[in-house]
Amino acid sequence: MRVILIISDTFRYDLLAKEGKMAASTPELDQLIEDSVFFERHYAGSFPTVPHRFDMYTGTCGFPYRGWEILGPKDITLGEILMDHGYITQLIADTANLLRRGMNYDRGYLGYYLTRGQERDIYLTKMNRPIEYVIPLAKSRHTTYFRDHAQVDIARWINDEWLWEEDRFAARTCQVAGRWLESNYKEENFFLHLDMFDPHEPWDPPEYFVAKYADPEYKGTPMMYPNYGPADIFTEAEIDNMSAHYKAEAEMTSKWIGNVIRKIKDVGIYDESLIIFASDHGLYLGEHNRTGKLNISKDDKRGPWPLYEELIRVPLAIKMPGNKLAGKRITEIVQPVDLLPTILDIAGISTDQKLPAKALLPDREIIMENPGIILGREKGLNPLDGKSLVPLMENDAISWDRRYAFSSQKVGRVGGQTSGPMPVLPEAEDTVNWITVTGKQHALVIGGKRDDLPELYDLESDGRQANNIFSEKRELAQEMAGALFTYLEQNNVESDLIDIYRTRLDIGDKTDA
Repeated sequence: MRVILIISDTFRYDLLAKEGKMAASTPELDQLIEDSVFFERHYAGSFPTVPHRFDMYTGTCGFPYRGWEILGPKDITLGEILMDHGYITQLIADTANLLRRGMNYDRGYLGYYLTRGQERDIYLTKMNRPIEYVIPLAKSRHTTYFRDHAQVDIARWINDEWLWEEDRFAARTCQVAGRWLESNYKEENFFLHLDMFDPHEPWDPPEYFVAKYADPEYKGTPMMYPNYGPADIFTEAEIDNMSAHYKAEAEMTSKWIGNVIRKIKDVGIYDESLIIFASDHGLYLGEHNRTGKLNISKDDKRGPWPLYEELIRVPLAIKMPGNKLAGKRITEIVQPVDLLPTILDIAGISTDQKLPAKALLPDREIIMENPGIILGREKGLNPLDGKSLVPLMENDAISWDRRYAFSSQKVGRVGGQTSGPMPVLPEAEDTVNWITVTGKQHALVIGGKRDDLPELYDLESDGRQANNIFSEKRELAQEMAGALFTYLEQNNVESDLIDIYRTRLDIGDKTDA
């Protein structure tokens, strides 16, 4: 079977034309969704970029015990499993976080290709050229990365020779994917993973994309990189311009993904291929007085940020071989850990057996670079947290037993090892990352600082999560928190950490008394 997995980083659910207030023009993705099963309630698990890839690669949820970390030798990946079943596996990416500094996320791929230069990926220094200030530091991600410059300045400096749309990362990376398809479409069993950083910031598409969404009267600084801090430092016009840049980047991303889909059709394998489109997380664009996805601002004393719908609800579309079930929409809760068992199920590969050793081995280098293959042969595959979505897609009457999605950075004290940057401001020992528990109708958000109250929202009547109903629905909050604590205990989270989260409920109870 031919498997094509497309990940588009930081693609909010409501960017899609039919789904919400941030809607951009994404006709190519809209058409793919029409040909697919679309999951309306796909929620991030481990957050953000690299932790999400761990969940997706391994079918296990990492945030209870790991954060932004390298793949270890005992982590058996989707690519390794498919490779050992005789698949040709290829990673094409411009998401530098996966491959730089020894992260090991090329594991399981016979071929891997990185388009260099995204965000802060300095692959050639240009010290004879000045690094210009693109946005005032207060209004961008102002933790300086190189000398006294922020990441948006570095990105412009790295890519200062751009002239055409084809110079952008979406175009360059998708063109490589197109060439790969031309070179491999006759192979009956392949796995192509296309991992695109766009529409992650910096949002720097050609101006003609931005002009479709921006106020023509706006004369201020182009808002192409948020501050990862309070939104109230921006004017309304600046927030609108920020949204325009984000939507413009999303439209360009959709266009170039569409070119890959066109190539799949041109080489004659679209109908028979399994094609998956998904994202890892979104970001805030003024909602909840935040811009960005996590707090790394010296001006924001609120501590770690809660994970609301704008951050954790992301698209997932699965185009089945034979275009089966095209247009179907699923409303049950699913998560990234479900992708590995789903792909293997459709491919007819059992997760209950050891690997069969069909890969193009025994080349010693391939064995050494893919330790999960050896471990999978010796001990069998690791237990999975995810479940195949095939029964859910094929049987409307099935009882889907996942009541809740759990979403978080690494469970732990902020200032310890988390899945993101260390806090800019000092935090108390009992300040912890927020965890979101999303149910069929309600979402519980719990964590933060010592005096931060739990938050409970009715997603049906309050999709913007503006009205905290914890006081009115304490029993429901306790029930949802109990499910979370059980989940954390099952994943061997230290009891003293779980107790910190329990105290947040106690604070809420005392406040209501």
